[in-house]
Amino acid sequence: MRALHKTDPPMSTHPQQPDRLQQFLSSPRKALWVMALPMIAGMTVHTIYIIADTAFIGTLGTDALAAATFVAPLFFVIVAVTNALGTAVTALVAQAVGRQEEGGSDAAVGTALSVGVSAGVVMGVVGLLVGRRLLALLGAEGNVDQLGWEYLAIISAFLPLFFVSAVLRSILAGEGDARTPMLVLAIATVMNIALDALFILRMDMGIKGAALATILAVALSTTIFSMLLLRRKVAFVRLRLAALMPTREPLLQLFGLAAPIAGSMLIMSAGSMLYNWMLSDFGSIAVAAYGAASKVDMIVVLPIFGLSGAAVTVVGMFAGAGRADLVRSTALYTYRWAITLSVGVGAVAFVSSGPILQVFTDDPTAISMGATYLGFMIFSYPMMAVGMTTGRLLQGVGHGYPALLLTTLRVLLLGVPGALLAIHVFGQGIEGVWMGILGGGAGATILSVILVRRLVWLDDPTRKAAAG
Repeated sequence: MRALHKTDPPMSTHPQQPDRLQQFLSSPRKALWVMALPMIAGMTVHTIYIIADTAFIGTLGTDALAAATFVAPLFFVIVAVTNALGTAVTALVAQAVGRQEEGGSDAAVGTALSVGVSAGVVMGVVGLLVGRRLLALLGAEGNVDQLGWEYLAIISAFLPLFFVSAVLRSILAGEGDARTPMLVLAIATVMNIALDALFILRMDMGIKGAALATILAVALSTTIFSMLLLRRKVAFVRLRLAALMPTREPLLQLFGLAAPIAGSMLIMSAGSMLYNWMLSDFGSIAVAAYGAASKVDMIVVLPIFGLSGAAVTVVGMFAGAGRADLVRSTALYTYRWAITLSVGVGAVAFVSSGPILQVFTDDPTAISMGATYLGFMIFSYPMMAVGMTTGRLLQGVGHGYPALLLTTLRVLLLGVPGALLAIHVFGQGIEGVWMGILGGGAGATILSVILVRRLVWLDDPTRKAAAG
């Protein structure tokens, strides 16, 4: 990719891209793992950072850990929109590669960058203006509220960086390159952990140090991605100044995928907020326990997320190439491995729950509560694998709204109402929250089977992608 130009001649055909496509077409299962393994490795590194970051915050006391837990759902809003844009870009680029249409996703990529920066500015201003009120509404009080605001204010001030970084790395993923984003993420993560140690342990900056370390790491990754993309001489996607001005068709194309993805993730964030609100009635220790145990969740779903994320690129290319047979066979293969990994990793997490939770907190009550949660979740992880895989597969072939439907059912229609019913009607205490989460997962699994059968097996899964 070259530097931005106002006008450029039509691009020549680069043999690397058809070769990449042919490699994927000739060995679909290998293609999935070629994408999945670097994604899993990258997310493993990122998860290590999150664990380390939480551990560093935990050294500041239970209040600091609870504050980070209250901030997490609000931060997830940011993650929701950035991931939505990123996944949409990945799918659209992959489909264009499948069609062997150079420049076919340039407008969507440029629009994603413009929309991302704008969204980052708007959300940052909103966070600075009303962020503290939101923390109070979620149940944060006293010192917990103050610490949460100190963290949130710093993150809000630099939000555009998160959006730009997400879009840039998604370009590479859509082209079938998962290795480079993984390496960049690893570099940024190492820097983040080092800065956590420096700011929190040596400079005594408290929770502000954790936020500042995160910002500097994101700034580094954004810089590296920008340099790599702008300096490469051969590229399938190019950034053009003209493409940065949103127009109707790329906006509709982008939002057709990004909006439902963002909506589904925002619902998940709202669910976490509501679960935190319910748990706050049982004290800050219960909230801290949920925050610590949810980090273990991240470890369990990590390989599933990487595998399903790889499926976005792989089935997107297959759909763009008009290969319905490969879309279906890849879907079955992905489901099989996602369920297997969820059972295996979930079992290990449950057996090792005590020592793992001690990394985040030394409070015995919080550890006990967290272990109980993981006992419930071992039954939910295979359901999460099915739901997550379904959403990503359908996004890859151009269907964004099923993910929104699945999340709405799992969280708002079943999970939260089920938790409230278990707590206030059946008197289950904090275990009622875990029951609600489990019930929501069961309902989403049933709907996943129905949606995949309808949109992948009974309908032509290549129809949207092949049309462009």
